[in-house]
Amino acid sequence: MDDTLLHRLRVEQARALLDGVDPHHAVMLACDLLVAGVDGEAVVALASESARTLPAHAADRRLAAVIAELGLPEPDLSTAVALIAADTAERILDRSITAEVGTHGLYVVGYEGSQMDDLLPAVTALASRLEDDLGGRADDELRIQLAALARTILNRTPAGDPA
Repeated sequence: MDDTLLHRLRVEQARALLDGVDPHHAVMLACDLLVAGVDGEAVVALASESARTLPAHAADRRLAAVIAELGLPEPDLSTAVALIAADTAERILDRSITAEVGTHGLYVVGYEGSQMDDLLPAVTALASRLEDDLGGRADDELRIQLAALARTILNRTPAGDPA
């Protein structure tokens, strides 16, 4: 398995640990694992699910089976937070998630054991402005501030998989 797939798997593993898996991401990851030649029984089972209709709790179970099948150790809490924060920051910067989703996704920095918990006030300020001042719809100024925060998070995350 290449480093990119391993990294994606570790990010989804971290999401399962802290927030729950996104069924679409889990199924697409399993499909990509199959294409890469990782064809264990659990990988095939997850890849055969519908990315649109798979319930989140079932995606969690299926991904846990894939992780067990591949023998990946569970990340510690600090590593899980760093993986999710960095992934969210990357998605904010490449605009694959909206500023609204990204802002709330960065609350992960406040988890106990986080090495980035000092950024929680900045996340809270952006989220408060988004919800209280902007009615839940980001403006250009908020997007600029969010991108700056995302770059700060990426600069504080070790290169590659922080695991």
